[in-house]
Amino acid sequence: MKRSIFFSLLFMFSQSVAAEDAWRTNPTSFINHFAEVGIDDILSANINEADKTERFRNLFNEGFDIPAIGRFVLARNWRRANDTEKQAFIALFEDLIVYTWSRRFSIYDGQTIDVRGTTPDGETGTLVDSAIVDSNGESVSVQWRLRKREEGLRIVDVIVEGVSMAITYRQEYASVIRQRGGLNGLLAMLKQQVSALENS
Repeated sequence: MKRSIFFSLLFMFSQSVAAEDAWRTNPTSFINHFAEVGIDDILSANINEADKTERFRNLFNEGFDIPAIGRFVLARNWRRANDTEKQAFIALFEDLIVYTWSRRFSIYDGQTIDVRGTTPDGETGTLVDSAIVDSNGESVSVQWRLRKREEGLRIVDVIVEGVSMAITYRQEYASVIRQRGGLNGLLAMLKQQVSALENS
């Protein structure tokens, strides 16, 4: 009898955990969860800027596939880079995005995300169509490119009004690498940008 009760409780617990984690595998739920956490725990939270930055970093790491984005952004320069250069780029790239966007979010004024549909994107991907809507009803089109990973869905690109974040960084960094004589020139520039954001 006790064994039966134990297994019943175990089953109920496993079902509860599965329900809580369902957002990790459903594209619409994933973006809604991402937006909800971002708004409740970061944008509208009564905390200082340092804490908001740290919370955004945690959310960013949870929601984005940073290594995959880094490989795409550097393109053929990723294959040419050694392990130390790759690690340095990923760390600086993450810092740049976290500091840049956490500061932009400081102007939050009640905007919400409205998920409007999904379309397949390759064999393991989904494109989630949404809009960021302000208090006046004006909206900005945002698409989220998702990929399935072992731990669940991850964002690999954000497309705002038709402009891809990943492609924009890729084009910008390719130009910097050409002008500054290689990947080390890009890393030096990123260090300067991150330092400026940290001290601003």
